[in-house]
Amino acid sequence: MDQTVRIFDSFYAITLQINGNEYDIVHGYFASICPTKTIANNFTAVLFRVSQETGIDALDLLDQIKGKKKMEMNQIFAYYMNSFKSKTSLYGIGIIPKPNLPVARNIIQ
Repeated sequence: MDQTVRIFDSFYAITLQINGNEYDIVHGYFASICPTKTIANNFTAVLFRVSQETGIDALDLLDQIKGKKKMEMNQIFAYYMNSFKSKTSLYGIGIIPKPNLPVARNIIQ
């Protein structure tokens, strides 16, 4: 029997294929700490997306956030998500840093 779970993230329009056992572990943790099933599903999808983009095992990422306060957990997610998304906006940043324009124009992305 195939132990693969597919997650479709409607916001980023990304489909992930992940191990079913890992999904159960991660989703079970978020279901135990999140107030709603929707929030638990979103955190689970984000953790697997971060795992895919960074190459870090999902269970290792889960170990990094287990036992953390909600604010610390949000900071960890924001750090990883900012590393692979468009630099036009950043998660968790209240004041947008102003670039040095003469230097910024020379940087190739």
